[in-house]
Amino acid sequence: MLPRAAAAFGRASNALIPATRQRLAARPQLIVRRNISLLPWKRNKVQEPLPVYFSRAPSQSRPGAWRGRLGRVAFTTFALYACWQIFATVVFDPLLDWAEHEWDSLSEKEKQEMEGFAEEDEPILFLPFPFTTKEVQQPPYKGSDPEWAMFLAVNKDQQLQKDIKFGLAEVIRRGVERNPAYVRLLGGNIKLKKMWLDIIYPPRPPARHFISGVVVDDDGIYWGDRPIDSLAASHLNMAIYPKAVAMTVWTFVNFLFKQTAQDVAKALGLGSAPPEETTWQSVALNRWREQGWREQGAFGGPGKQPAGAPAQQPQPDKQPAGFPIQTAGGDILGTPFSGESQLDPRIQAALQAASLTFSKNWQPAMQPPNRGCIRVDGLIELQGKAAVMAVYVLGWYDPKQRKFMGIQTGLKHLIQLKQRPAGG
Repeated sequence: MLPRAAAAFGRASNALIPATRQRLAARPQLIVRRNISLLPWKRNKVQEPLPVYFSRAPSQSRPGAWRGRLGRVAFTTFALYACWQIFATVVFDPLLDWAEHEWDSLSEKEKQEMEGFAEEDEPILFLPFPFTTKEVQQPPYKGSDPEWAMFLAVNKDQQLQKDIKFGLAEVIRRGVERNPAYVRLLGGNIKLKKMWLDIIYPPRPPARHFISGVVVDDDGIYWGDRPIDSLAASHLNMAIYPKAVAMTVWTFVNFLFKQTAQDVAKALGLGSAPPEETTWQSVALNRWREQGWREQGAFGGPGKQPAGAPAQQPQPDKQPAGFPIQTAGGDILGTPFSGESQLDPRIQAALQAASLTFSKNWQPAMQPPNRGCIRVDGLIELQGKAAVMAVYVLGWYDPKQRKFMGIQTGLKHLIQLKQRPAGG
């Protein structure tokens, strides 16, 4: 009776222990028993040891714990301040000393000019950062703006509009005459045949560009934006994001890889004849071969043609993407590759495809128009003794200076007046 009461009392005391108390697992103790029986059915089975848990003592916060955290914060603050002082001493102090030395070396007249520039809210030093250039659109013209009044005056003067159109056409004609390749191709005696030009008045001024960086001024050092020349912004964007070069390299590698894979498969007899590609590069290359560009050389003149051959009917080509094709004034199209080459045919074909990709995606940085410029764009057709050429054109005319600020051209088509059959 007494053992049962002791066992019940032990179970009751264990039940009173809170269930939420944390317990620690101790290393289990193996119970060693001697198995002296040689009979297998009389041997005692070895039971897996059970872990023994002990309650964990509640942790008490030490009175000096906050001192360690405060010390780490103080050390971090001191380290950052020391790094900033070292950076300012090594980087900014030499720049400020150099600026002071340059200022002392200026004459009184130059100092007065610099002070005049300083009144225009110019900082002492500006350190631009890459990838921070942004384009900001300007508000539309108002009726009270002098540029809008100039637009109204040009719109009322019909003779001035004709002079603007004929002036642009004459600039294009002279640019073609200065290109020996086009003179040979057109046969000389280049004249203006037709023109379809429109005068467009832009509703707002050209966009302005800004770049962010560190500004060093009399008030201190801070982060700010400064205006940048639009042409310089275009050059910077082309250097940071060389889209045309990347696409040219990709076209060359892709074209060469496909040609090599097709040749290897053909040599091993692992595949049928590849289907004819219909990409714009292959179409342009085939068109060059059909027209005999490779036989005539680089921008050679027209081949021999039988007398009385009918004139070729113009086939309107599809307007290229990104009209107009960005080219320098007068240089409408580059010279195609010549057939006189000792390169491997696969490499030569890849180079031609890469050249076409580059000429399609290359957009040289052009001087942006000034505020108040008028847009003149359309189509100009020039005729020589042997061929007719149509040119896309876009120009910006400044009514104040009475001249064109920038001209962009692109070749639409070039048609021989006399043509022999492709197979003859």
